[in-house]
Amino acid sequence: MRTPAALAVVLMALIAVAAARWLDAPTAAVVGIVDAGTCGGFSYSYSAEGVMGLAHIERAGFYSAGAGGVVNAVSIQLNSFVASPNAVYWVQNVALISRVNGTYRIAVADYIFNMSDYGSMEARGGGNVVRYTAGGRPVAFYQSSLTLGDLDLPATVGLMVAVNGSSIYFYYSTGGGWRLYDSAELPGGGLEIRVGPGEELEWVVAGPREGYVAQITEWDGWMQLFYEYGGRWYAPPCAYSGSASPTTAERISAVKGLAEYAYGDTAIQMAGRSDLSLLWSPEVSAVWTAQGLAVLTTPPDGEWVVAVDGTPLGPAPAALRPGVHNITAVLYAGGSAVYRRYIYVSSP
Repeated sequence: MRTPAALAVVLMALIAVAAARWLDAPTAAVVGIVDAGTCGGFSYSYSAEGVMGLAHIERAGFYSAGAGGVVNAVSIQLNSFVASPNAVYWVQNVALISRVNGTYRIAVADYIFNMSDYGSMEARGGGNVVRYTAGGRPVAFYQSSLTLGDLDLPATVGLMVAVNGSSIYFYYSTGGGWRLYDSAELPGGGLEIRVGPGEELEWVVAGPREGYVAQITEWDGWMQLFYEYGGRWYAPPCAYSGSASPTTAERISAVKGLAEYAYGDTAIQMAGRSDLSLLWSPEVSAVWTAQGLAVLTTPPDGEWVVAVDGTPLGPAPAALRPGVHNITAVLYAGGSAVYRRYIYVSSP
């Protein structure tokens, strides 16, 4: 039997372990904005016509380390799942940013993997299909790339993936408008981008190629992530600062990584520890202004439908008669309701 003193020591040790686990946030393997289809106590799924990521970089210092050595490059990846009636594909649109003799350079590349059959790839487009054997298994994927040239900081880099029928379209932007640089056709038609548990939508910073870990020495910037539904762009209903187990094979350092906090549905980024945390979840509040009642929503650019006493509320504050009013706020994702809140307010 243990003595009271020994039990006290064990108890203090357990408290110390619990405190350490509470103080040290989980580490993200990639950092940016991730819609994992989960948000605390609930989960959701939706389909989209397109996805778009924006990354603004004020200043940056970085390198990446891997089996092949050290390279002065990182990647910014827009990763999503695309489904047809016959297969599920994992699709990447990637910006590769390097620094040579003080000059930043940028290239873009896209990849398509058949998650239903790794050895099968029937994509037709401006790129080519790579085939090889790994561990005795055939592997095939589609790829295309384009070197853009110098990138002057500060800069805003944008990547977009859109689907229509049997085609996938890849776009990039470096501040001068969107440019289509590749498209590919897949068999089966009826393509849609899917987001949900097990099918993460990722807009993240990582190493430049498989097995490489990005090391961030200096970084100031921000990120935004959107999906397209019904011809309009919306922020994800819930977002995390990264993923602990992403599909991509590239990583970011846990210590020399990126620290983030949310401002609305924008992720503010700086060099720091790569903690995995919830950036935002659905929230609704009502405030009275000099112009009337204003309903504040998080994410601000989410697929919200807000009504006061059954009348849709626009972006401007509502002038209401004295009395009690009922606010109904519903957050949708791809046309499906994922969060609902009712608020009763009394006019001042």
